[in-house]
Amino acid sequence: MFQPSNLPAILESSRRRNGEDGLSGVLVYTGTGFLQVLEGNRAEVLGVFERLLIDRRHRSVSVIEMGEIERRSFGGWTMGFLGASPEIDARLEAAIGPVSGLDRDPVRRVELLRATLLLLVDAPISLLWREGLT
Repeated sequence: MFQPSNLPAILESSRRRNGEDGLSGVLVYTGTGFLQVLEGNRAEVLGVFERLLIDRRHRSVSVIEMGEIERRSFGGWTMGFLGASPEIDARLEAAIGPVSGLDRDPVRRVELLRATLLLLVDAPISLLWREGLT
């Protein structure tokens, strides 16, 4: 079971490995689960995905969209981080305290959130949700 106190180690490891592999992305913690966007060379992205699939700590892993992109949305971050709401961020900080490496700059956080949401809204699976076909 995930413990918020594990988040700094998860981010540190993700940022280190993504940097080594030339990947970028963002991790969103909702309070009950995670959403992750990965960008980079297909082989490296698939390598990370395969590691997630065999890691027993991950459950119900789903791919929302996978494909080629013209330019990265998160090129400036080896692994950006967002909580889903100020309340979740406050609970996380209460559990783990201030953590270096978490993106606290409000402008950067808004930019990360906007890019993440745009990716989700534009994903083919979201068309079903928006059109009420599910």
